[in-house]
Amino acid sequence: MSIRKQLEKVPRGIKASAALFFATVVTKGIAYLTTPIFTRLLTAEEYGQVSVFQTWMGLFGIVAMFSLSAGVFNNGMSDYPDDRDEYSFSMLMLSNLITVAFFGLLLCFFPRLRRWVGLGWPLMLLMGAVFLFQPAYNFWVSRQRYELKYKATALWAVGCAFISPLTALLCVLFTDGSRTYARIFGAELPLIAVYIGFYIYLGLKVKGRVRVDYWRGAFLFNLPLIPHYLSGSLLGGSDKLMIAKLVGDAATAHYSVAYSVASIANIVWSSVNASLIPYTYEKCRENDHKAVSDVTMPILTGVAVLCAAVIMLGPEVVAVMATKEYMEAVYAIPPVVAGVFFQVQYFIYANVIYYYKKPRYVMYASVSSAVLNIALNYVFIPRCGYIAAGYTTLVCYLLQAAADYWAMKKVVQSPVYDMKYVGLLSLILVSVALTCNWIYRYPVIRYLLCLMVLIFAALFFMRHAGSLKNKKP
Repeated sequence: MSIRKQLEKVPRGIKASAALFFATVVTKGIAYLTTPIFTRLLTAEEYGQVSVFQTWMGLFGIVAMFSLSAGVFNNGMSDYPDDRDEYSFSMLMLSNLITVAFFGLLLCFFPRLRRWVGLGWPLMLLMGAVFLFQPAYNFWVSRQRYELKYKATALWAVGCAFISPLTALLCVLFTDGSRTYARIFGAELPLIAVYIGFYIYLGLKVKGRVRVDYWRGAFLFNLPLIPHYLSGSLLGGSDKLMIAKLVGDAATAHYSVAYSVASIANIVWSSVNASLIPYTYEKCRENDHKAVSDVTMPILTGVAVLCAAVIMLGPEVVAVMATKEYMEAVYAIPPVVAGVFFQVQYFIYANVIYYYKKPRYVMYASVSSAVLNIALNYVFIPRCGYIAAGYTTLVCYLLQAAADYWAMKKVVQSPVYDMKYVGLLSLILVSVALTCNWIYRYPVIRYLLCLMVLIFAALFFMRHAGSLKNKKP
């Protein structure tokens, strides 16, 4: 049988998952690989300013676009199968209305807020343009994924991932003005052009018709989730904003490099979790929590091994990604990367909670963790420097994971996972994070420890290979 015929027999859902996995790895991998280029072309202060802009855009975007392309949009695709075009365009108009209202208020108070935000009018206007047009692309992608039309989605995702950093690179190389503006505008303007194309496409398909009756349900569905989305973004982004305010842009740049190193583990996990979610839902529907644990525990072990390896090889990774000026950032890597491991734990608990439609428990944990993180940063960053932000975030991610575990246990009346094993993994990884700062100067010891971790991982997966083969998500 030819390869083509074999591929035709593969279920459409599996092909879609594989294509989207590939697209995710490529797009996030390109962003990771371009970091060493920009850390060398920009000064630490300029790189820090870019990071601050990206953080504010992530925070403002949650409110300005109201996260309408998330779960509520999938509900609309299910509820209105014969009216998906008008639903998509109606959500786009609702998003635009909220964006205009949000930015109207923001710009009225901007002269007073400017010293806190640290961004000028040109960057704020650029941000507003992104928020107006980006939802058109987001809605199109969400619909394509819902309908398992993966080819066009993967091509557009990879294409945008190439064109944005390439244009930014050319702008930085050939500009005579601000390299910060060149980096930001160079990355965003070609994407805005793509978004406008999808905006026109959606409008023409329905000839501008808007169903206002769709707005109320979507608005009320997402309104209680906005604090959760904001808290998640704050927990990951408030560090950089507070470092910029309390220490300076150069320190923000150093801390951002540590976050870029941590993205190695995040890239792998985000791709794996996309396939893990439907498997978790299927087994929860069958009330087979043991199957969920049997598949998730080896994945969690793999993430722990990857995090430990990244922590131990921190100096080498920073040397590749940035210049010697950034080497101090290596000491932020252990807590930041360990925090990723507890983020992963949050997701495996939240996946189960979302299946049982109890998202408010997740919201309570994320809001509490975000508030605590801001308070701890305010206390410790001025006293201990920007490295302290990594440890405060690690503590908050740990507490969030613990809160989500107890929430999941309350909802399901079962621990679901082997928590003794999860606790052991957590203890080992935190121990690695706390000791690596003292052994960074001894590369031979680090390499031997890294080799031992990899041998352990190989033995573990050889032992579990048989059971995993029959329980693939």
